[in-house]
Amino acid sequence: MLSQYASHDPSFMDSSGASDTDQSMDMMSDQDIRNAIFELLDQLPITANTDLITPYERAAMLPPVTQDSLCELDVGRIINNPKLRHDVNFDRELHFRPNLDGYRGKQKLRSADEFWSALRAELEIYKAIGYRLMYSTSAEELEEATRMIKANQLRLPGVFTTIYEILKTLVPERDQAVVAERLDVDMIMQQITKGVFDLMDMTRWLSTILKAHCAPMRDEWIDRMVDDITTGVEQGDQTAVVFGLRQTLAILEAMKLDVANHQIRHLRSLLIDDTVNFQQKYHVHKIAANRFKVSDARAWFKDEEAFLNSCNVPCTPLETFASAALRSLFSQSPLPNFPGTFYLDAERLRILRSDLHNVIQMDMCVNAFDLLIKNNVSASTRVASKKTLQANIADIIGEPRQYLENLENISAEIVRFVLQLEGATTTFDSDMMAIVELHLRAELSPSSPSLSAQLQTILNAQLPRFRNAVNSSSRLPLLALHDAMLPPVQSADKRTTQQVMVEPPLDEILKRVTHLAVLHWHVWSGIVYDIQADGPMVAPGSPGNNPDSPQTNPDTASSSSLASSPDMQSQSGGFAKHTGPSITNGRPQK
Repeated sequence: MLSQYASHDPSFMDSSGASDTDQSMDMMSDQDIRNAIFELLDQLPITANTDLITPYERAAMLPPVTQDSLCELDVGRIINNPKLRHDVNFDRELHFRPNLDGYRGKQKLRSADEFWSALRAELEIYKAIGYRLMYSTSAEELEEATRMIKANQLRLPGVFTTIYEILKTLVPERDQAVVAERLDVDMIMQQITKGVFDLMDMTRWLSTILKAHCAPMRDEWIDRMVDDITTGVEQGDQTAVVFGLRQTLAILEAMKLDVANHQIRHLRSLLIDDTVNFQQKYHVHKIAANRFKVSDARAWFKDEEAFLNSCNVPCTPLETFASAALRSLFSQSPLPNFPGTFYLDAERLRILRSDLHNVIQMDMCVNAFDLLIKNNVSASTRVASKKTLQANIADIIGEPRQYLENLENISAEIVRFVLQLEGATTTFDSDMMAIVELHLRAELSPSSPSLSAQLQTILNAQLPRFRNAVNSSSRLPLLALHDAMLPPVQSADKRTTQQVMVEPPLDEILKRVTHLAVLHWHVWSGIVYDIQADGPMVAPGSPGNNPDSPQTNPDTASSSSLASSPDMQSQSGGFAKHTGPSITNGRPQK
């Protein structure tokens, strides 16, 4: 009998009685056994209201969380991940999290639900076959039930294998042997076949070892997992058992995320300091292997150089680059004007363009309000009304900042404010609203001349400031640049005791562009921009760099100086031995 699955409810017995004892088991094919499993599943009471056959037949064989799906969290992958190593320069709070956003995220959730439904069906079958084993009266019946149990071992082995593979990366060397012994999947499946596997004992042991190596905040979660599995086993509730196993993998995933995020925090300064060295070698290797083109970047830089020369504006290479970067950002074209060398900043540049356009479009809305206000309104009242109106418009357009899609509501809000300041008895004027809406529709269009003129005006005014900011910031070490551009996040207590200075939106945007441009220049100037047209593309500061050597291969060990750091010496399981593969957030290891 399967101790954790067998029930004392005779309704789980095959209603047609035992298998056909007149048929020799030697004559039953694997397909016959599979058909018998589906027939049994179809006859279970649980399937009367729940479709378990479809997921049992179609769901993936491996759980949604596996060691392979979490491999990017290993420290070796972190230090060789160019996107992460670039992004860490722009985000003090950079961390990994499960990505369940958008369509792909919903698809992952659906696939996960389907897998766990299939596992539930698998456990229900174990439970029903356990009854057959209890009441078998012949060798043929015993053999048939045994073969059905083995044929039903589809997803449960993968669950235990995944638990073992992830757990062994989270525990120190001294616990590896115990983990391998307790999570011997072949032995577990043999015990299940013979009906002697004790899932509750396994769960209690797992709880102890998880609590010994996880953050204290996970303890309550682990206790809930134990309670669910215990309830499921004692009451024969396979839904509770499946939920407990699902929580087990979620806890292991969270522990892996904790370790990875601890590593990022621990290595942040080293990763930032090593950004230029790492990226130069990484990109020079890709260029040498003909896997990255820089001709568009060089042409982009030369075009700006020619334009500035035609305007008789003498500039250093750095100033030329800064001018090209800001001009591309202020372009009205919906297509990106930046060359391929900015590929790691594509999303940041998109957000910067969106923020810039939002500043201009918000000003256009406020200016429309300003034009309608009569002169007898005091200056202080105007200023206060504009601030309130801006906040209301921000609520109307929402995070996507869709001005044209919400033009009617924006116009109505502007008219309401105007009428309120004029002391009108009504809050709506259809004629005034039609005028405002017509005016804003022309102004706010992405291709409007007004938007183009505003962009050009701001560009002309801010370009000298931007060049000076880039020049002065380029002299800072990268870590100092990071600290200057991203001040430490203040705690709630400090925010309440002192006033937080808020930069004007445009200044804040230019500050972010400065940070991006300076870092880009440090990485790419000697490879693309600040060299002779026919000069060699070799990263400065790396004499004798051989792009074919293992040190510059992004698929192997990191080429940076971090590779020789004790924190980077990976061991079995991909975690640093020096810092300890089990991150306990201050809890001493048991």
